[in-house]
Amino acid sequence: MPEQIANLGPAFVSLEQAAALIPDGAEVALGGRMQMEPVALARALARLGRRGLRLVTAPGGGLGVDLLIGAGCVASVESPQIVLNEFGQAPNFRREVQAGSVRVLDQV
Repeated sequence: MPEQIANLGPAFVSLEQAAALIPDGAEVALGGRMQMEPVALARALARLGRRGLRLVTAPGGGLGVDLLIGAGCVASVESPQIVLNEFGQAPNFRREVQAGSVRVLDQV
């Protein structure tokens, strides 16, 4: 193995650094629904005040998606469903879709 590659080691960045790589208007894929969902990343994006994000979720969206919508970060969501499982409907998602603030692209 060339010495320059051997000395690189793993490239890790902090959560804040990773979130900073996502610009306004980016298409962001989130997964996990309510299990293993990257909520910490959603919180970091909300803290940065990102706007116009286009979310794509698989298999569905949950708390992280609802958090981003509530923070005003989302322009559209492509997903089969946005739910909080046994906690009921995602209130920010429902409110902003009904108000016309978030565009929904149904995924089946």
